[in-house]
Amino acid sequence: MNAPIHLVKGVLDRLPLLEGVSPEVVRELVTQSSVVRTRRGGVIVRRGERVLSVYAVGFGTVKTRLLQPRGSELVLGLLGAGATFGKTEVMLDAPSRVDVVALDDTMLVAIRAACVLALTERNVRFSRNLARALAERNQALVAELESGKLRSGQRLAAYLDSIAEPTAEPGVLAARLAVSKTLLAARLGIKKETLSRLLGEFARDGLIEVSGRTIAIRDALGLRQIAASGPGA
Repeated sequence: MNAPIHLVKGVLDRLPLLEGVSPEVVRELVTQSSVVRTRRGGVIVRRGERVLSVYAVGFGTVKTRLLQPRGSELVLGLLGAGATFGKTEVMLDAPSRVDVVALDDTMLVAIRAACVLALTERNVRFSRNLARALAERNQALVAELESGKLRSGQRLAAYLDSIAEPTAEPGVLAARLAVSKTLLAARLGIKKETLSRLLGEFARDGLIEVSGRTIAIRDALGLRQIAASGPGA
């Protein structure tokens, strides 16, 4: 098996979108997919373009954005390894409503739209997985609208809680930031200075410990209480 095919299969095998789908179907998808490599800052999909593939992130991180007047941007989402995008556009045969930009050197797998559409017609498990992914995205959008009403501290606490993972230390979770604090602040809709101040306050209160892009969550319950109703900027 040559390297590109090996890479494609390795990415597809880990996708929630293909969970429970037969190995034969995965092998078929491998033949209908290609590897896309993008340097940091590369635009993978432009707003207004027709989307010809469903993309899966193999490694690296991408952001979805809307350009604002005067050159600023609104960061709508951050997608890392295992995430997929382009599903809605492919299903609706609609142009992209956002730009998708690589935040670092990134490898993606592009699954041809025609193959995805054909598979939804004849594979019940894949169709269910796709429907679930789209439903989860809809729920996430609603949560995003709700979070826009939260204070800055609540927003940050909710975000850290959402990406927290268990560690070897009992009672301690780890939130690993995939992007810089500048970009995270943009994602949360707050200023970088506000983000730094809030992280400092959380640390002084014993909720977290910050080490570069890794944040140890020492008091997960306290953080969730802030996300639910606590004070913020």
